[in-house]
Amino acid sequence: MNATKHPMPAPGDPRCLRLRCFGGFRLERDGVRLDWSGVRPRVRTLMRYLAAEAGRPVHRERITAALWPELPDRAAVNSLHVGVSTLRTFLEPGVARGASRFIVRDGASYRLEVGAGGGCDVSAFEAELAAARRGASLGDDGAAVRALRGALDHYTGDLLPEDGPAEWVVADRERHRCRAAEAAVLLARLELAGGRDRAAATAARRALELDGYHDDAWRLLITAQRGAGDAAACRRSQQAYERVLRSLGVTRPAAPRPAHVTAA
Repeated sequence: MNATKHPMPAPGDPRCLRLRCFGGFRLERDGVRLDWSGVRPRVRTLMRYLAAEAGRPVHRERITAALWPELPDRAAVNSLHVGVSTLRTFLEPGVARGASRFIVRDGASYRLEVGAGGGCDVSAFEAELAAARRGASLGDDGAAVRALRGALDHYTGDLLPEDGPAEWVVADRERHRCRAAEAAVLLARLELAGGRDRAAATAARRALELDGYHDDAWRLLITAQRGAGDAAACRRSQQAYERVLRSLGVTRPAAPRPAHVTAA
């Protein structure tokens, strides 16, 4: 699957950050991967927090509540100021106070900007889902399929797995996983409607990798494999689906749930 509308920028683009948050954090500046092993752990966490919200202002109270919950308000805000200053110096050595082009203060909020030609996989994922919704609303299945393929290309794994069960990331991690699973289900449905059985099976398997209990994904996989003439794979999938149903105490398949592009 290839992204079509919002690819990550090519290495070497000047004055930009390239961020990856899905499947593990990666940070590049001007096409060069940065070594930030010398940056304090809490400051690295601040960078990942801002990266997951790239392009959007985040109020300082949200940041301090997430990253310094154990500190009194004034101490937490001071820690945030120190962390932001450290990141600015790391990203832009020698930058003058207030001149950072990457970490921008807007009143009581902070915003991470990727710069000209930069990109963030979370932002790109969300943009592709929005493009899929537009395509579907216009009845343009081809545009919706291309956008859904692009979204799933950007979703390469859980959001910021290195942050483990931290409260500030768990809800967003699950939300993105669910959106990716629903995008894969919708893609499988559209591929199947377009007569692309093997592509539909691939998309359905992707959905099941993200949510092994997704009823529609199992049904679409079995239908696509049957349509592709892969009787052995179809039989294995049917048996696996029945095991899942038994594990849930279900004796017969539930009625299919509709998959809407708005769910993605």
